[in-house]
Amino acid sequence: MASYTDIRGLRVKYLSSDPSTATEGEVWYNSTSGTLKASLLVGAWSSGGSSNSNTSSSISGTQTAALAALGYSYSPTSPVGGRTISEEYNGATWTSGGEANTSRYQNNSSGPQTATMVLGGAAGTGDSGPYTISAAAEDYNGTGWTSLTNLPVARAGGIPMVGPADTLLATGGNDNMSGEPIDTTFEYTSSSWTTGTAYPNPQNGMGAVGTQTAAFFYGGTRVNTGDPAQAETNTYNGTSFSAETALPAATRNWGGKSGTQTDCIAACGTPGPGSPNPFENTTLTWDGSAWSTSAATTAIARNGAGGNMSGTSTSALIARTGSPRLATEEYDLAVGTQTLTTS
Repeated sequence: MASYTDIRGLRVKYLSSDPSTATEGEVWYNSTSGTLKASLLVGAWSSGGSSNSNTSSSISGTQTAALAALGYSYSPTSPVGGRTISEEYNGATWTSGGEANTSRYQNNSSGPQTATMVLGGAAGTGDSGPYTISAAAEDYNGTGWTSLTNLPVARAGGIPMVGPADTLLATGGNDNMSGEPIDTTFEYTSSSWTTGTAYPNPQNGMGAVGTQTAAFFYGGTRVNTGDPAQAETNTYNGTSFSAETALPAATRNWGGKSGTQTDCIAACGTPGPGSPNPFENTTLTWDGSAWSTSAATTAIARNGAGGNMSGTSTSALIARTGSPRLATEEYDLAVGTQTLTTS
């Protein structure tokens, strides 16, 4: 059997204190604490810059170049309901962006900060009405908004979207005032929409990452059918869906997502029945075949994070959801020290 030295090329050091710097995978024995330790990749959430608008907006882009688009205003000084506003985040502060052409909420967005598509949503003054479901699609170029070809069917409910604006995939959500989820999938290429393979089960509020030909969907809800937070996951290869490993016991809907089909993180959301908490602050990681529970937790338990989180599996942000809604949190995966145990 190969030894640790053979595998890593490093010896297990006997030290009186933890080293100030260490190589990932390095192991040492701390004689002062009497513990075996290792330098491993560790994920953690930290506070980012506060948003300027008390609006539940969809988020796209990266941790250092994000866009918050449209959404529902909760500000006592602004009209309650759908907004046209956008804000840009540079990794430290939020600044005002261009105004969209159509006010909406329960929309979703996908793409980089300077080429984001915003799709669907509800237009109106909120749950107390009156409001309508929207088919509008708009593109943000970093300065202003351009109206694109509408979805074939009006849709809201946090439509899961993946990919850049010119080759995008959208599925799930709802297309009527009752909020009943649907399974129709649409693909956007070269300014036109085509109908793709239907999602295996109609869902609202799924998490979604990837591209039009390599997508990953998880969780969701079928609350109108008496079937709340789901554990279901599926991949899409551009032609068909395939079932993957289900979420752990903490099933959730409206959970945040960030990464790719084979390497992503999922955070927050509404858990399934039996959970003592109404909203989650936990983080899960997906490696393309299995889920793991991360030690990283957000400071705020958040709902509605399906469209309110963006970035990669190693560098992400979540904002415009939870309470306080103005708070931004950033996720980073970096080398850190962990104590090794036999349990």
